[in-house]
Amino acid sequence: MKIIPVSIIAFCLLTGWPAKQVSAQPYLDLLSVRYVNSPGDGLAKDNSHATQLNYFSASATLPIQFRNRKDALVLSPFFEAWSSRVGSVSGFQENHYGIGLPVSLVKTIPNSRWSLLSTAILRMNDAFLGENGAWQFGGAMVGAEYNKNARITYKFGLYANTEFFGLFIIPLVGLDWQISEKTSLFGILPASLTLEHRVVKSFYSGFVFRTFTNSYHDSAAQYIRIDENQLGLFLDYYPARHIVVNLEAGHSLFRKIRSGTRNNIGYSWGAENNFYFKVMVAYRLRLR
Repeated sequence: MKIIPVSIIAFCLLTGWPAKQVSAQPYLDLLSVRYVNSPGDGLAKDNSHATQLNYFSASATLPIQFRNRKDALVLSPFFEAWSSRVGSVSGFQENHYGIGLPVSLVKTIPNSRWSLLSTAILRMNDAFLGENGAWQFGGAMVGAEYNKNARITYKFGLYANTEFFGLFIIPLVGLDWQISEKTSLFGILPASLTLEHRVVKSFYSGFVFRTFTNSYHDSAAQYIRIDENQLGLFLDYYPARHIVVNLEAGHSLFRKIRSGTRNNIGYSWGAENNFYFKVMVAYRLRLR
């Protein structure tokens, strides 16, 4: 086996729904490190529910091509850390961590415009990583890609995982649309949707919508669930051909943090929406 050409793996950046977005996009991040901060003081002045969220992640995408040079195995290991605090809530850990290894198989269909993707995911989401951590088995995704023409590709899929709050199943639909030489619209909903425009050779900007839904073991039989939706404006700067610095700012929408026992949602923390700020550095291969 050998490293696969990037044109075959643009649909294979699955790093665990939805802590990392399922990608349909004009670039491939082989390595990335990101940090997101949402401070506790927002537009709402109800300090009893002041919500602070910090998120850090490091991930890699390791594609391997089979001998037919059309099919591939993609490994997408990642690490993530959430720091969450709501003023009205106590008795839970502030920090929660996740490690995971999604393994994806890409299979092309000969003499057609279709290709298929299947993914199995092994994760540990816990307040403490190690021998007492809680592994989550059963995460999986199946998907299909239809290449309508040189400018438009459609994506379809279904994601399922055994979260701590119960079985989580959601359909996926997306596209990669090259609107013009400088502008693209891409993403897979409900995970993310991005409008990107090349300003000059080294600068890209645009708008992004993304969602997160993750659950983490906290203590005993308890867990917390974080639902975060973000709408933001971003700027990408390429100081070198394959190095990108991503800056983004926006606001959260319909934010929820909840807690409960296994297979049961017992209590909503009343988390407030707020501004967020993101910085990311990545080793990126652009496909166009």
